[in-house]
Amino acid sequence: MITRPLDLVSRLSPPPRDLNAVAWVNVGVITLFFGLLGSRFVLAPGMPIGVGEPGTIVLPAAGTTSASISAASVVVSYRRDNVILFEGGMYTLTELRKHMEGYVKVHPGAVMLVRADRQVSMQAFLDLCEMARSVGFANVLVAAEPSASAEATADKPAVLR
Repeated sequence: MITRPLDLVSRLSPPPRDLNAVAWVNVGVITLFFGLLGSRFVLAPGMPIGVGEPGTIVLPAAGTTSASISAASVVVSYRRDNVILFEGGMYTLTELRKHMEGYVKVHPGAVMLVRADRQVSMQAFLDLCEMARSVGFANVLVAAEPSASAEATADKPAVLR
């Protein structure tokens, strides 16, 4: 080898035995971020729908959404009518009631975040909100994702003619 005639191997310093302080600070900051982003401190992205009174749904006024944002306790994915994902299981609307009642007993004052697909009818969504009110959820948040066509038009520059 080339290093043997010049004896360069003897001049190399040994590798460090442990991590330095900067590496430990990085590990601590990464752990802090994962801890905060996985906790209830991060607010749910959605519009709150009040489900307090029987037969009424209270929509928020414009400009007050930031004041009424709260953290979601549970996420319900409503794929299409009668296909609901809740706490790792797939249920119909009638089967979901007993599971929601059990969840509210364990977590009183819980807030439900609903991720509804476009295939869900408005009546089915309102039935879910009514069920959440009757079971005892404090609030319902509605999450919406922009459609692919809306994202595509948002990325294109506006052309004035």
